Amino acid sequence: MARISRRLHYYVVLLFVTAAVATALTVIVFPAPITSPALIAFGTLLALAIVSSLLALTVTESGASTDVSFIPYLAALVLLGPVAAITITIVDTFVTEFLFLRKPFHKAGFNLAQSALSTVAAAATYTAFGGTTSLSTLDLRASFPPFILGVLAYFLVNSVCVSHFLSIAEERSFPDVWREAAGSIIIFDVAMSSLALAVAFLYVRWGPVALLSAIVPIIGLRYSYGVNLELQQLNQDLLRVLVKTLEARDQYTSGHSIRVAERSRRIASRLGLRGRRVRLIETAALLHDIGKIDLAYGEILRQAGPLTPRQRELIRAHPDKGVAIMRSVRSLDPEILRCIRHHHEWYDGSGYPVGLAGDAIPLGARIIMISDSVDAMLTDRPYRSALSLEKVRQELLRNSGSQFDSIVVEAAFSAGVLDEDGELPGVDDFVPVPA
Repeated sequence: MARISRRLHYYVVLLFVTAAVATALTVIVFPAPITSPALIAFGTLLALAIVSSLLALTVTESGASTDVSFIPYLAALVLLGPVAAITITIVDTFVTEFLFLRKPFHKAGFNLAQSALSTVAAAATYTAFGGTTSLSTLDLRASFPPFILGVLAYFLVNSVCVSHFLSIAEERSFPDVWREAAGSIIIFDVAMSSLALAVAFLYVRWGPVALLSAIVPIIGLRYSYGVNLELQQLNQDLLRVLVKTLEARDQYTSGHSIRVAERSRRIASRLGLRGRRVRLIETAALLHDIGKIDLAYGEILRQAGPLTPRQRELIRAHPDKGVAIMRSVRSLDPEILRCIRHHHEWYDGSGYPVGLAGDAIPLGARIIMISDSVDAMLTDRPYRSALSLEKVRQELLRNSGSQFDSIVVEAAFSAGVLDEDGELPGVDDFVPVPA
């Protein structure tokens, strides 16, 4: 943890110095005349930016948030030019992060630096491609192409900085974190950036008072996005409750699904899967044993002796029971249900419940099969003690091509799922995706 803290500290300091230098160069290259109309516009846009920042939404449990303060930043770029846009960005971020929200210094400092750098990137791109600045006229046709390029530059720098910060804090690879960010919140933000041109147009036409109308769509966007986010978080909480209920009753399986989900994520990433596909497999792995929530399975799981034919039949039914339970969660992707149902299919076709073979088995189910088997072998059970890592490795190799997909077995080894120092999360650390 101390090593991560030092790396974050150095990264924030480096980003802060870079932002300071870039801001100073912008002030030198793009000097801005100070006039009464410009000061009025500056104050109006700054107030709109602060309101937007205070309507931020927390989007992850680690505290990451999103807001639409970039709308007045970009509007200031079109109306007042680079220096004013960057100054509004810095003042707004300082006021909201340090004074209102009182975030820890490293987080507030990081947000200040990355916001300033993002606006510098947008300003440089906008002016380089012919974007003009005016409080009296706005040629939407001429301004739109450089504006869109400036928007893309803004969110490229923003996503790279944020993803790098999170990759250090969470000890994850930068490409994986960046792909997740680029594929979700950024798409929404880029689409909404067109409102900055609308804000600029309103100001040119009717002055500061007209900007009051811009608050209405900003609040509306915040509300609609917030409702959608709350629904997603509610589904995540529901999945957690189900898993905790299932595993809390048995000391031998406690934490099993969480570990299977983490191993499945590692294997899926090693196989070259990215973003949403990995999260779907991870969620399916979390829920793979949800069919065992029936009380009848409690006795079987604690039984030290061999299973009776009736008990064996009941065990083989748990994938279908799991699908029947989770089908009521309408937001779950059908691929999750397929992975749950087929995670006990053997690669040679001798598994259950259907007897699928080879590539007919969903890739996510083949990954979960290996992750599930590894965790079962590494865990003490009523009928045997945990196996050694070397014994588990031998079992995987021995059953490669029959029970397991050999390609997935190789990916499991290279992903380090059998490494002795491979740290796996606890129940409270896992955040499933119900999409």
